[in-house]
Amino acid sequence: MNGYMGKILVVDLTKKELKDEPLNEQYARDFIGAGGIACRYLVDMTDEKTDPLGPDNPLIFMAGLLTGTGGPSFSRWVVASRSPYTTFYGDANGAAHFGSELRFSGYDGIIVKGKSDKPVYLYIKDGKAELKDASKLWGKNTYETIEAIRKEYDDQRTRVACIGQAGENVGLMANIMTEDGHCAGRAGMGCVMGSKKLKAIAVRGKAKIPMADPEKFRETARAAMEEVKTGFVTTVMHDTGTAGWVDSGISYGDTPSKYYTIGTMPEASEISGVTQAEKWQVGNTACFGCPIGCRKVLHIREGRFKTEKPTEGPEYETLIAWGPLLMIADMGAVNHFNELVNGYGFDSISGGASVGFAYYLYEKGIITSKDTGGLELKWGDIDVTLKLIDLMAKNEGFGKILQEGTKRMAARYNRPGEAMQVKGLEFPMHDPRAFCCMGLAYATSNRGADHNKSDAYLVENGMGNPDLDLVPGDRRGDAKAPMVVLSQNWRSITDALGICHFAMMTTQSIVDMVNASTGWTMDVDSLLKAGERIFQLMRATTCKYGVTPKDDELPEIALRPIVESGQEGKNKATGKPSKARMETLGMGALAGSFGIK
Repeated sequence: MNGYMGKILVVDLTKKELKDEPLNEQYARDFIGAGGIACRYLVDMTDEKTDPLGPDNPLIFMAGLLTGTGGPSFSRWVVASRSPYTTFYGDANGAAHFGSELRFSGYDGIIVKGKSDKPVYLYIKDGKAELKDASKLWGKNTYETIEAIRKEYDDQRTRVACIGQAGENVGLMANIMTEDGHCAGRAGMGCVMGSKKLKAIAVRGKAKIPMADPEKFRETARAAMEEVKTGFVTTVMHDTGTAGWVDSGISYGDTPSKYYTIGTMPEASEISGVTQAEKWQVGNTACFGCPIGCRKVLHIREGRFKTEKPTEGPEYETLIAWGPLLMIADMGAVNHFNELVNGYGFDSISGGASVGFAYYLYEKGIITSKDTGGLELKWGDIDVTLKLIDLMAKNEGFGKILQEGTKRMAARYNRPGEAMQVKGLEFPMHDPRAFCCMGLAYATSNRGADHNKSDAYLVENGMGNPDLDLVPGDRRGDAKAPMVVLSQNWRSITDALGICHFAMMTTQSIVDMVNASTGWTMDVDSLLKAGERIFQLMRATTCKYGVTPKDDELPEIALRPIVESGQEGKNKATGKPSKARMETLGMGALAGSFGIK
């Protein structure tokens, strides 16, 4: 199988058995890689009765088709499962070096089944895998875990994906962390990992990815690398990172404050990417094969939260979720929150949003200190936020309620329509009232509110794809559906390939690298068709788990206008893909298994 390592590792934690299996060639051909292939395996292994925290729910790690090949920013990988957080389809996308090293270790992916009776971790090197005792790692945070495993093998290039205390305590929004603060961060994949008592996966290897036409791939990859290096997006991202969006977001009304109820707090500019670059930034880090280096290394040299040494700074989502959303604009504090949340290992977006919702309910008198264990929740209170983070990591007291997320909180306190979530997953830090396209993207995303499955707001700001006619329009205009659909299909395929969203190269370059890698003869249309096939497979899967049309709706609070904020302006269906749609995508035989007639 040119382009693939050709095998996956199947781990049964209950039986302590490990075995290699050939990668299903048809799955690879139809669903390309990463989340596409992972979801296809998930369809075989789960149904509507599968308990997300039971031994029958698999946890599937899968690299992108081009991950590790040396093309520009080809680093990404996915972990998928039935989500314990939403109960629907769940996956989380990671980067850094874990995905590429997984392939170098000899595998395209790992399927983890069953449950261990004691803490273990999985170690893979050069095609050989073994389960190791993790009792000495249990209780360590993610930074400590990664360093301990590297020290054990005396190899700083061993790549580790692990959980922290939040995952060990089976917190529903727990995530999976890799080096330098990178995470596979949404839908509770770390919770599934913790329920299986799997502390970490460590990978190392020297295998080469087989290519149908190595010289053609190198030639195209070199040209694509130059496209990315010289692009405007690269310059912006290198200089200010994702946090560079803060100032633009303020002007658009896109940067939420006080739990989405006011125009962005003016002080937010004090923690923007530009301000970071001027005051605290001392370096950049990059993922495998990346010429961009969007991750910022910060050194907070003064104030209550000054650091002894530089640390990986928060990206935009974390910066806003633990900053303006809570009415905090202290860079030292937000940087410290980021370190804590990443160390404990839980979703920084859902985590900050749940804390923000709690502050919102407290201000309205819906909850009191009796509900919070004696804590008074006041906007901007850094000390109380620190206590809530600790409780969330322990998954106890009011922290357990926060770990369960805003959908469950809204039900508990009888405030339907006031939680900013879709399908149980909290809104990212992009307000759909600023970019109407994001409202549609959030409503129809398969795993819940999601800015990465269709980054349509970036299209509206000139970071789209002119080759596909993904170009800016009126951000508050009508007729957004075609653009959002195209963006969703395009992101489905770039995710399956393992390409970073910030790597701007021509579509033809991507097609040429896919063909040089695999020996296929795809064109742009067939690549987009594969993206549509992946999206609709995930859609059918999440419908199988219980999603209905009522889950494709925005909450009432998201429809309340905030006038002075840059936001001025303004289906009868089953929710499932139709049988005709499934047939046109070559999945007609699967329709019956999803109840599609």
